[in-house]
Amino acid sequence: MKLTYLILPVFVAAGFPAIAEQIPLNQGHLEALDKNGDGAVSKAEYNSFADFAFEKMDRNKDSVLSPDEVDDHLIGDAFDMLDNDANGSVSEDEFLLQMNEDFATSDQDGDGVLN
Repeated sequence: MKLTYLILPVFVAAGFPAIAEQIPLNQGHLEALDKNGDGAVSKAEYNSFADFAFEKMDRNKDSVLSPDEVDDHLIGDAFDMLDNDANGSVSEDEFLLQMNEDFATSDQDGDGVLN
């Protein structure tokens, strides 16, 4: 799964402008994640966003995401792809695992930042 597949719907969950279609991350998306303004998204900045997004989507605060909590945020079969143990819910560990894989895939030069 590419970063663009998961993170754009998650932007919606986190209160960033709604994006209905899967599109590549653009400079505006990176700037929104770049909290220290250095022109790059560090792993720490990315992890902070991922934690925030999970917390925002977990409306009932039970530390797992159910399909009804993410219906407006994840597209296609993203929920099933996140639900590694196929138990019908997505734990924070499952969510963060995928977000970390997406970061690693998107960090094409392997320097630990997205830019």
